[in-house]
Amino acid sequence: MIGDDAASRTRNLATGETLFRQGDVATGMFRVESGAIRLERTTFDGRRIVLHTSHPGQFFAEASLFAERYHCDALAIEASVVRCYPKQAVLEWVERDPTGATSLLASMARQLQGLRHQLELRSVRSARDRILLLLESRSEADGSVRLPPRIQDLAFELGLSREAVYRGLADLEEARLIARTHSSIRLLKPQAV
Repeated sequence: MIGDDAASRTRNLATGETLFRQGDVATGMFRVESGAIRLERTTFDGRRIVLHTSHPGQFFAEASLFAERYHCDALAIEASVVRCYPKQAVLEWVERDPTGATSLLASMARQLQGLRHQLELRSVRSARDRILLLLESRSEADGSVRLPPRIQDLAFELGLSREAVYRGLADLEEARLIARTHSSIRLLKPQAV
């Protein structure tokens, strides 16, 4: 996607492996080829804050193009392959190829919309309602929603504990608003009163 990808290289990461750490010298940006990469930051008091989870086809660490150091950690939450784009090569490509640069900007804009949606979700007080809004935003035409591989990832994304997510899902299932299987959820149409 970026130029002919000649300057890029791929890197395989095992589950739990770190691609870069907060404070490391920023060398470039990345795209997930397969797997999932979670961006997280550790606060001064040791709490972990999940900033974003990138999935196949998504770029991450774009801000590194204009920063000296990475502002967070990038952790593989499942076996992953990432394509690494060196900072200087990307900046030169942007200058040479306005059409490609526009495509990259469009991709970043979509991700920004997703992050804003995530902030919107986190402003909802009720865990049950927060979960339902997320499921509605991700549902297919038939109401099906694919879950992340681990409930912990969903909890991080929602800014909730695992326990709160389990309780919220159970409440939604009991209210017959969802039907669950091991790997998916289907939104059910509310019953007519």
